[in-house]
Amino acid sequence: MGSAHKYTMRISRLTIDKLGIRLYDRVSAVLAELIANSYDADATRVDVALPWGVTLAGTVHDADREPYAIVVRDNGHGMTAAEINQHYLMVGSDRRVRTGSDMSRRLERPVMGRKGIGKLAAFGICRTIEVISAGGTDTERTEHGWPVANIVMDLEDMLSDTDHDYHPKPGPADGTHLPERGTTVILRDFFRKRVNTGPELSRQLAARFGLERADWQVCVRNNLAIGRQQMFMLSDLPIDLMEETRIDVAKRPVRMGNLFLPVAGWVAYSKHPYRDEAMAGVRIYARGKLVAQTRDFGIAAGFTGEFKLRSYLVGAIHVDWLDDEEDLVRSDRQDIIWNSERGEALSAWGRTLVRELGLLGENSVKRRVWEEFLERSDIRAVLQALAPNDALFRKSVLDAARILVNNKDRAALDDRSHVESIVRLALSLGPQRSLLDTLKEVAEDSDNRLDVVVALFETARVAEVYSLGQIASERVAVVNRLQDLIDDRRSLERPFQELIERAPWLLAPEWTPLGMNESLKRVRAGFERWYAQRFGVALVTTAIGSERREPDFVLLHDAGELWIVEIKRMDYHLTDEEYNRAINYLYALDRFLDDNPRIGEQFPRRRLTFIVDHIDKLGPASVSSLASDNRIDRRTWRELLDATLRAHRDFLDRVYAMRVGEPQDSGRAVGE
Repeated sequence: MGSAHKYTMRISRLTIDKLGIRLYDRVSAVLAELIANSYDADATRVDVALPWGVTLAGTVHDADREPYAIVVRDNGHGMTAAEINQHYLMVGSDRRVRTGSDMSRRLERPVMGRKGIGKLAAFGICRTIEVISAGGTDTERTEHGWPVANIVMDLEDMLSDTDHDYHPKPGPADGTHLPERGTTVILRDFFRKRVNTGPELSRQLAARFGLERADWQVCVRNNLAIGRQQMFMLSDLPIDLMEETRIDVAKRPVRMGNLFLPVAGWVAYSKHPYRDEAMAGVRIYARGKLVAQTRDFGIAAGFTGEFKLRSYLVGAIHVDWLDDEEDLVRSDRQDIIWNSERGEALSAWGRTLVRELGLLGENSVKRRVWEEFLERSDIRAVLQALAPNDALFRKSVLDAARILVNNKDRAALDDRSHVESIVRLALSLGPQRSLLDTLKEVAEDSDNRLDVVVALFETARVAEVYSLGQIASERVAVVNRLQDLIDDRRSLERPFQELIERAPWLLAPEWTPLGMNESLKRVRAGFERWYAQRFGVALVTTAIGSERREPDFVLLHDAGELWIVEIKRMDYHLTDEEYNRAINYLYALDRFLDDNPRIGEQFPRRRLTFIVDHIDKLGPASVSSLASDNRIDRRTWRELLDATLRAHRDFLDRVYAMRVGEPQDSGRAVGE
């Protein structure tokens, strides 16, 4: 007779590839699976050796060194050949059902493994896995030691689409004996995968485990280190917390109908914005292993403290019932099934917690950001030097600065120029409040003391001069940079392009508000998309952030005017082809603004400027067009520098004249 089963479903090894191997494509994720397997095997010590800070590949990376390898060695109970066949090579079966227990053999740990595909995780980064395992019962131990099972698995052989069983090759140690039990897994023949540096690996692995056991130790070593020790021990993820915001969740179970499901751990605000993804948000663990990470539990926008919370929320909570009778962990163990009944209950619980933490953390974050601003800006020392005898002025400026800093996060303070701009703006706004308060006092004072009003205006004038001096010093630095580029006749186009974009006032040096803002960004993006759709050619209109290729031109704006700037390197000779292409850009810009009148009415004037030293190669038609069209002009780099120097020399002379008692030598003179 034939088979007793009328129907049979075969799952090919290609399916295993799709469902298992491809879920793991990061080195840290693969290491986490191998370490978890050692934990489930009752290991008390795991040693991991791998190259730090390299790109793995299957080639020899140095003439006198072996190809890269990753080695994970543990002192767990190990496996015999029979156990490897029965358990390790049984792919995709529920470990807990197969063994009849969800606890480890000897130490009775709640095991992490379940789905039976994590053992193949290493194939996400390599082609060859070798397993060397010594184990067995006490009766199987001989006078030579524990029996060794050694197999070598090859990815290409495994993934051939066949109904036949896969037979790993025995390794050279197979059938030998070792004095101690344990398992070693060796990975070779890698794909191009990046291994992080030691500190990065430490954070990534620490984030993946939430274990606190005295019988568990993991050591990770750099096997490229020669003559020096480079290693770390797996530990808790180190995060500096705002302790006043920490909430212990052990007494806050998740409610699901009439059930109260236990949760352990904490949530809080970090002292600093996230350093990397490993630290971002709340990490959710089941049985000590990461199963999900969330920044907000899917809460809708609009709650108190929302923007700061999304940069500072951290936490580690333990929810073992996600991986209990009902398996709510996704196959790659990188998230949970949130749309399940328990997942939705956990999400609702988390959103309530987020709202509470947002309220708790808002004032703490503001206070810490303000303290850091005071330290980085040194504004109190600046004010003391400017107005040592005017406490009202100093307080008004500090009040203005506090308002300006109120909605900042600490990451914004990493930009030194941004901190300085806050100080300048506070110095401009503060005297206005001081002026109004004092005028009110004078109006209410029957004596009407004129000297009080005069002193107040002097204070405002001092702040104005200080602010202007800061602006002047920044512009001096830009002008000096332009002069250096011009003097170095080898300068290419890009440094000129970037300088003019970052300091567009170089083209209109009479201290106009010419600049780049959000409006220009929107127009630029819209014009680039429109041009690509209309002409089928991608266009780049900025040198900043456009590393993929040289910009076609730089687009600026000034008070209702859009300005195409065609920049060429020093001593360049403009050609007819380049001239006509730029003219066509100007005409295309006209058409774009005409097609979009709501945008066009914001920029009624459009112009084109060539910054190029020579036009002797232009034909008569181009020369005539340049001379007759008042929307088109051309300047040499020396002319641009000369106009800028003249405008700024006048300004600086006035600023220095206002600075009574200050030396007039500010370092390198403009035009020196």
